[in-house]
Amino acid sequence: MDRPKVRAPTRAGEEEIGGASLDAAKERILACSPLAELAAPSRRALLDLGGVERLARRQRLVQQGAPPRHVVLLGAGRVKVERVTEGRVLPLGHRGPGDLVGESALAGGPNATENATVLDEGEALVVPLAGLERLLAVDAGLRAALAAAIVARKLETEARLGSLLLLTVEARLLEFLRAAARRWGQPHAAGQLVSAPFTHADIALLIGSTRETVTLLLGKLKRAGLISFDRRRVVIRDAAHLAARAASI
Repeated sequence: MDRPKVRAPTRAGEEEIGGASLDAAKERILACSPLAELAAPSRRALLDLGGVERLARRQRLVQQGAPPRHVVLLGAGRVKVERVTEGRVLPLGHRGPGDLVGESALAGGPNATENATVLDEGEALVVPLAGLERLLAVDAGLRAALAAAIVARKLETEARLGSLLLLTVEARLLEFLRAAARRWGQPHAAGQLVSAPFTHADIALLIGSTRETVTLLLGKLKRAGLISFDRRRVVIRDAAHLAARAASI
C-alpha cells in the first residue's frame, strides 16, 4: 500500500484566488466553524494570519512525532485523525467542514500526538502555529472561542468512549449513522444521503467492530427499509424509525 504524502499544505491554492474572492473564501470557511461568532477584531486578525489552501487526497496534514507547524480549519473535504501506539492504530475520528485539525498542538507539546490524513480533497484555512500562539497571547476572545471548541471535541470523544463501553455493536452502528447524517447529510430522493464515502472498514474502526459485522448489520438495516445505498454511500431512508430503533436497543 502506498504511504500517504507527508507534507504540509502550501499556499499554491491562493494564487488561484485573489483579492475579494480570497477574503470571501476565508469568511466562508470561518462561518461554518466553532469560531464563527468571533468579534470583528479577533476575526480579522485570524483571517489575516491564515491562508486558504487546497487539500489533496492522501495528503498528510499532521505527522505524529513531528513538530507541529500549523492548525487547520476545514472548509471542505474530509480528514482522518488517528494515533499509533505500539504498532496499533487508534482511530480518533473523521473531521469535516468547520472542524479543527491539529488543535492539540496548542497544548504546547514539542511533537504532534496524532496523524491527520486527507481522505476527500477539499480546502482549508491554514494558520501557522507560531503566529497563532502569538495572537492567542493577546486576544482573550480568540482564546475563549478556541477553548470552547477544544472542550466540545473532548466531550464528543468522551461520548464516543462511553458508547464503546456501554452499547452493543448494533447500537453503536445506529449512533454512528445518525451522527453521520447530522454531520454529512444531504437531501436525497430516498431520504438523506451521507455524502462522505465511509467504507465498511472505516465504520468498523470507528465503532470498535469488524468489517464483516458492519456489513451484516448494514444489510439487516437495509432489509428493514431503514437505509439504502447510492454509489456506495449510505442513504438514511427513515430517520425517525432509525432513532426509535437506537432508543429501543
